[in-house]
Formats: sequence, C-alpha cells, structure tokens
Amino acid sequence: MRFVIAAGLLALAALLQSVLGPSLPLVRGRPDLVLVVVLAWAMLRGSGEGAFVGFLGGALLDSVAYTQFGINSALLGLLGYFTGLPEVNVYRGNLPYFLGTAALTTLIYHTLYFLILQALGQAMPPIFETYATALPASLLNAVLLAPTFVLCRRLLRTLDGWTQLRL
Repeated sequence: MRFVIAAGLLALAALLQSVLGPSLPLVRGRPDLVLVVVLAWAMLRGSGEGAFVGFLGGALLDSVAYTQFGINSALLGLLGYFTGLPEVNVYRGNLPYFLGTAALTTLIYHTLYFLILQALGQAMPPIFETYATALPASLLNAVLLAPTFVLCRRLLRTLDGWTQLRL
C-alpha cells in the first residue's frame, strides 16, 4: 500500500513538473517536484525504498521528458538510495542538514544530468547557464522539501494505523 501512495504522489509530481515547463517566470528555474518527493520518501523510509521510489519517479519523469529514456530513472534511483542511507534519525531536528541535503542533491542531479546529456551527444548550453537554473531550483526544492516531508510522513503514519486482512 505504501508504494501505491508513493506512485500516486510521483505521478502527480511528474504531471505538475511537465506542465510547469522549463522555468517559472519570476525565478529563472523551477522546482523538481519528483526529486522533492523522492528525497522526502528516502529520508523517511531509508535507502531501499528511496532507490525504488527514485527509480519509479524517474521512469514517470522519463515518460514525459524529451530526452533518452532511463536517464532520470538511473539518476533519481541513485540519489534516492544515497539520500536514504542516513534515514530519518539524522534528518530529525537538524534543519540545516535537511535543507542542505535538498539543495546539494538538486545541484548534483542537474550536474549529472548535464554531463550525461553532453556525453550522449546532445547540444547543451554552457554549464553556467545550467547552474543559472539549477541554483534557483535548489532553493525552491529546499523550501518545498519540508511540506512534502510532512505530507509523506502523515500519509505513512495513516497507513501504519490500518490493519490489513491476511488470508
């Protein structure tokens, strides 16, 4: 049941992210909503579920992106795994580490995405233009991570209260 909730959140995030387009008008970037959901889930549930949810979110994001299929799946799966290694105990009560992880992970994601696309022969703008959109995105992701974390935690706690019928 947890993965159904994660899949629903990821599908909504991928749809919203694809509708938002490449950037918001006021800031020169946009939040990576799928990455935010993956980070929140990995921080709550650990590296195993973080990798799975990252791969699933990447596959959903790949299905609405114009790049080669599998890039987002691989990147978000790896980032979900590595973000989930410390689990919730490290992130609880440590707001700078929590927000810094979101910002740093966003910068790593954009850097690796740029390098992979460039290695595959895509015509890419200069790296400083990539960072011009990645820096606002990292700040937006850090701001959106806290409410997403609370939403995921509330959904998971609600599910823990349910009893399942086993046959």
